[in-house]
Amino acid sequence: MSKLSLAVGFTLALAAASAQSAESLEEVTVFAERATAATKTDTKLVEIPQSISVVTDEQIAERGAVNYQDAFRYTAGVDTERFGTDTRSDDFSARGFPVVQYLDGLNRSPHALYGSRTEVFTLERAEVLRGPSAVLYGAGSSGGLLNAVSKRPEFAFGGELGLEFGSFKRKQVQADITGPLNSADTLAGRFVGVVRDGELQSPGQKNDKIVAMPALTWKPGENTDVTLIGLYQKEDLGTQTYLPRTLSLDAPPGRRLPIDFFVGEPNFNHMKAELGSATLLVQHTFSDRILVSSRTRYLDQKVDYREVYASAYGATDAFLDPGRTVLAREFYVLDDAYQILTTDNSAQFDFQTGPLSHKILVGVDYTRFNQDRQEGFSCRDWVQAPCFAGGSPPPLNIDQRNYGQSFAYGFTNAYTTRSTQLGFYLQDQIKYGDRVSFVIGGRRDRSTSQTAGAAEDVNKATTFRAGLIVEVLEGVSPYLSYSESFQPVFGANVEGVPYKPREGRQYEAGVKWQPSANSMVSVAYFDIEDSNFLTTDPNNIQNFTQAGAVGAKGYEFEAILNLWDGYSLTANFSHLKAEVLKGTLDHPAGDRVEDLPDNLASLWLARSFDINADLSARVSAGVRYVGDKIDYYQNQITPSVTLADLSAQFSYGNWLGGLNINNLFDKEFYASCGAPSPVSGACSPGMTRNIVATLTRKF
Repeated sequence: MSKLSLAVGFTLALAAASAQSAESLEEVTVFAERATAATKTDTKLVEIPQSISVVTDEQIAERGAVNYQDAFRYTAGVDTERFGTDTRSDDFSARGFPVVQYLDGLNRSPHALYGSRTEVFTLERAEVLRGPSAVLYGAGSSGGLLNAVSKRPEFAFGGELGLEFGSFKRKQVQADITGPLNSADTLAGRFVGVVRDGELQSPGQKNDKIVAMPALTWKPGENTDVTLIGLYQKEDLGTQTYLPRTLSLDAPPGRRLPIDFFVGEPNFNHMKAELGSATLLVQHTFSDRILVSSRTRYLDQKVDYREVYASAYGATDAFLDPGRTVLAREFYVLDDAYQILTTDNSAQFDFQTGPLSHKILVGVDYTRFNQDRQEGFSCRDWVQAPCFAGGSPPPLNIDQRNYGQSFAYGFTNAYTTRSTQLGFYLQDQIKYGDRVSFVIGGRRDRSTSQTAGAAEDVNKATTFRAGLIVEVLEGVSPYLSYSESFQPVFGANVEGVPYKPREGRQYEAGVKWQPSANSMVSVAYFDIEDSNFLTTDPNNIQNFTQAGAVGAKGYEFEAILNLWDGYSLTANFSHLKAEVLKGTLDHPAGDRVEDLPDNLASLWLARSFDINADLSARVSAGVRYVGDKIDYYQNQITPSVTLADLSAQFSYGNWLGGLNINNLFDKEFYASCGAPSPVSGACSPGMTRNIVATLTRKF
């Protein structure tokens, strides 16, 4: 019997055995009043002179997010699924720049790495901080950061057991159980688990996952809180299929390949990742004026990646025959192992100086990143050393689909990377009365990077931030802010050359309006400059290069409203102009930054209501728009796309049922396309219609 079958049986047995009183469908929280990401302190959103959004776990479930990228589809200024159904990692951008991912206030991955992605079922909420955040985090891009917050133990017993079934043969069992572990209520535990069996959009490509997240919280007294969170993830995935542009976006009538066409090798393509981590969170209050906290995590991950893909990145045609039926292919293989130790320790001091109240935060953080990497790839018509001497994989006849041909492959280079970052930061949050809030802070960083035993590269930087927000009318608060970013880019390119740190600055002005206690409307304008921008290598999809300097200007609108009669609304619109300011040989000044939409918009409307005394429901629908994009060579426009989503949730007693349909009308589209020449280039398929049904027992 399979592990999944055992898990399903266990879940159903527990659900049937539990006998709890009936409860109605909980009202979905669409607005969170407070956040910690912007200041590292518990602060009201209306007192933060910076653009920030919070996505709750209820919203994640309601919108049918099956991966971390999906959770931010309805968040202002965040471009998700930039490369479609790519399984290598979650890929986001905000305000024109890739964002750094944090988990529980600590950098989850200080480099663009292949491997395990954040599991949404383990999260309590996720915070989106837009704009540079180097003063507090050091490793924060000019676009901002995403801080996910893990579920923590609670001292009241409760939990849920659930089943999911959906498109692409998706079957999932999930459990979340928490409660006290002793009679003195000083120790609480929680266990969150997921077992998934399924396929990707390309038939036969696996989408299997196991997650186990045990956690303990110890509260020896009212003033001390110690939490230990363990995490184990194991994934067995297939890989994305890139389709040749000439038979996808630019295909002649009757020749377009199916959106789920697989150009790889079914028994070769895969990504197997195994991750283990332990996070220790400690907080102690010495008095009502002094609070100290410490966050530390150690993470270890191993990745085995194999891919055969279309040879569509050079200057010549990916097809070897005039009829365009024989497709040239390449391979890429990667064995990667890395360890990350990161810690952040701070003290908060609250005091008064005359009419001013101060909240001083002083801290030190440290990150150590070790990577042992070997990779190999073939190449046909572009020069990229070192290239596999044994040639390329056999071509694929797209009509006959002659999979299963043997070929030689191997590793072509290997290196180790050792990187560190040490930062000291100081911040003062100053309040004058109840209407004026001022934030000022500074930071000093020292980062090192060493690759393949070469001389250590040392970089130092000082960054600064300041912001002012004033409630000029009841609920109306305009603000101004300035912030800088310094982001060490750990790791190296395929030639073993370490990346340089990225540096940036932002001016931001905006208005926040809180019409009621559980609603918020915000408007923001921003102007960002960033140097050493990291971008996908146009000649090698598996590599990243650095450009000179880029700029991004734009504005955002976001409304999160709880309305009358059970209605709630989330709406946003953002406009962005991102262009190269300081060019390189391939990317001259004035070029539009590749793979970024100028416009993003979305609207989500929901209503909760009671059908009868025992049955309640919540029905919601959304529409999202992603503007067109241009490729690296400024040759190819990827068209804009508008997609619709639908959700229905029902509650009967302590049973919950749900149905989510993303991309309701099954629109076929491409997330991005590149075109080095008129006869070459590739497109990343977007996600087609995805239907997921859930059944959950709460207790």
